[in-house]
Amino acid sequence: MADPLQPTLMTKLRATLAGERDAVLLEALRGAGRAAYDELLAAEALHEELTAAGTPLWNAPVAASSQLLAAWNAFVLQTLGEAFLDADYTANPGTIGYVPKVTFDQASGWLSAVEPWVSRARQARVNPDYDIGTELALPAGLPAWARVEPCPPEHLAALLAAIPPVREHIDVALHTLRHAGVPAQHQQAVNRLNQLAAEAAAAADYAVSLRTARHHRELHELIENNLKNALELWFHVGQLAAMPRLLTHYQALRPAPRPALATLPGGSRFDPWCLTDRATVGRWQGDRRAKQAITEMWQYDPDPAATLTLKAQIDAALADGDIAPYRTRGGSTCFFECPWSSLYEVRRPILLDGHSLKVLQQFALRAAADNVPRGGAFQRGIVIGPFQRTTEVEYCDPDGLH
Repeated sequence: MADPLQPTLMTKLRATLAGERDAVLLEALRGAGRAAYDELLAAEALHEELTAAGTPLWNAPVAASSQLLAAWNAFVLQTLGEAFLDADYTANPGTIGYVPKVTFDQASGWLSAVEPWVSRARQARVNPDYDIGTELALPAGLPAWARVEPCPPEHLAALLAAIPPVREHIDVALHTLRHAGVPAQHQQAVNRLNQLAAEAAAAADYAVSLRTARHHRELHELIENNLKNALELWFHVGQLAAMPRLLTHYQALRPAPRPALATLPGGSRFDPWCLTDRATVGRWQGDRRAKQAITEMWQYDPDPAATLTLKAQIDAALADGDIAPYRTRGGSTCFFECPWSSLYEVRRPILLDGHSLKVLQQFALRAAADNVPRGGAFQRGIVIGPFQRTTEVEYCDPDGLH
């Protein structure tokens, strides 16, 4: 493989024509982040010391658990960052040293997050009183996934490459946790941890078994979602195995399931108004222009399943009490733009659509197709407030009927 830090003139030209970004920053982050592997080795040595001393992780010094947890997180993030870079270089040897913007953003998210965990692992090695749980909410989640449709095949290859090393270390961590002995009062928590690991393994195995030589967009997406689910679960499992006291108050990840085919456009249970504010839906259903806008919005949506999944995540947060319906001082309950989503207010901090939403922040769902006929992208996500009452109505009508 060519040296990504010394691209040729032809490589630079090809990358420029393809609109790719220089990966010199990513390569620097990759090189510095290899310290994560040193911390993983130190963590493995610590595991051996605790085992030799007959000390189960339940009774391990807090600094030891902090070191193990931080080293695990650094390792996973470094593994993912390197996998995304290498997968792109392998698939595109003519532009080694350059990557598409979406790959740059994703790899940067992984690799930039390595150093804080390496730092904390080293702090725990030298300070016997260090407790990482006093400064961070744990277990931590993976950085947000880069959003692009369709997902590049290189990203799928990267996820598949990252699975084996992550899975191998999870198996070792769980074996170590059980081998050292589990106090009777914690057996139920360990059983739950084993269940989480099994859920992740099942998702990964299912994704691998779905692979075919023929590319198919929906199949690609299904494989990708299962691999992401497995990695997110394993990221948590590794932290819980390193610091088992976290299991006491742990709430498992429960990603919103992909919608059933019957609820998608053309299905027997599809409701074109499912995104619309329930308090005002009758008004929009009686508006000719609104009905036309809703119809065209779904026609231009390149991935209705992703849109319905986002709505399911919002509904789940609403059911859990993390968010609540919001009404402006003027009495408005919906966003002014098609599909006229309900307004929401955050009651507990929550990660949604890649946004870390804080208490009292306001947001609404957005699914806009008005730029699609002009070559623009379908806009799916959330809109952050604050919101005020307005008499303006945006039908998001791609054909300009409003």
